[in-house]
Amino acid sequence: MRGVEEIAEQVRYNCEVSNASFWGIYSICGLLMRLRSLYRFEKAVEPWERIDTQELMKWIDSKERLWRRLAGAELRRIRAGGRSIDPMDAEGVEEHLPEGYCYGAGYSTGMNPSFFLGELQRRFSRRGFRVSVTGRELVRDLLASPAMSAGGRIYLRMGIFREYLWEKVEEARLSRKRVLLEAFELYGVSEEEIASPDRELDAKIARIAEEESYTLLAHELGEQLQEEVPAELFRSATGLLERVLRSVGDLLADTHPEGRLSAIVEKRSLASLAFYVAGLTGMRRAMFPEAEEAYRSAREGDWSAVLEAGRAARERALRCAARLRELARREVGQQELRTELRRVLGEQGINL
Repeated sequence: MRGVEEIAEQVRYNCEVSNASFWGIYSICGLLMRLRSLYRFEKAVEPWERIDTQELMKWIDSKERLWRRLAGAELRRIRAGGRSIDPMDAEGVEEHLPEGYCYGAGYSTGMNPSFFLGELQRRFSRRGFRVSVTGRELVRDLLASPAMSAGGRIYLRMGIFREYLWEKVEEARLSRKRVLLEAFELYGVSEEEIASPDRELDAKIARIAEEESYTLLAHELGEQLQEEVPAELFRSATGLLERVLRSVGDLLADTHPEGRLSAIVEKRSLASLAFYVAGLTGMRRAMFPEAEEAYRSAREGDWSAVLEAGRAARERALRCAARLRELARREVGQQELRTELRRVLGEQGINL
């Protein structure tokens, strides 16, 4: 364990540098959600347990002070086995980890670096990509996405996915969103369990995470295989343009022939489709208005409606992608950019 702990401490520093560079990009609501998640992780608070508000605020205050001190700091190279390794070199770092551990490195919103170190559950190959499935994590940053891709690798982070599903439990409890309640019901989770979550529900959440992990993989495969929104566009895009690009890219990934929607239809999983529809928010929801009606048709046994809806959404996203590629290459001011984005999306019936 000593070798793991030594590397974990170095990764932890880089995670905090990463946090310092992008914690300000989130909305207040989005940031608070991520802070609560990171607090639970660092303090080992179970997902069904209440968080002490005063302790949380003290912890947030200490984090803000730390991130301000680290603002502008450089990432540190990982020192292991007598070598100095670029922190983005996941394979190089993993060579110095004991068997059973996984290190992940990639880029997230705003092209900010993101890192994690966790326990490896299994590895396999799919479509030329090396897929690593992890469980409990030792170190992570504020981003904590259930799945990520980088350098020919796909990471399925099951511990983070379980956290995500617990957040959906909370969302279902507060919003009473019908399609989300139905998604849980299809997995045998009752509204009573959602209203009063406990340790027993955690076992069901773990099972749902395992069952639904194929959808995470399908999304990542769709993202890596689609070429309509090239990765280089994100390197120069910021703010509103980046958010629109990501929404379009996500929809193209999900509607790719090997993406999430195709995988769900192939499996004929109503629960997976319900979770997918419930997870469509903001721009992605606006770009896929047929989704909920298609889900209702699938409940009646008509899965062809899902395929038709997916094709319509994909055509819409493809048209947006073509225009966005042109727009991303132009150097325009923010006001003109916003005007152009409104025009591009308006052509597809989307109000920004």
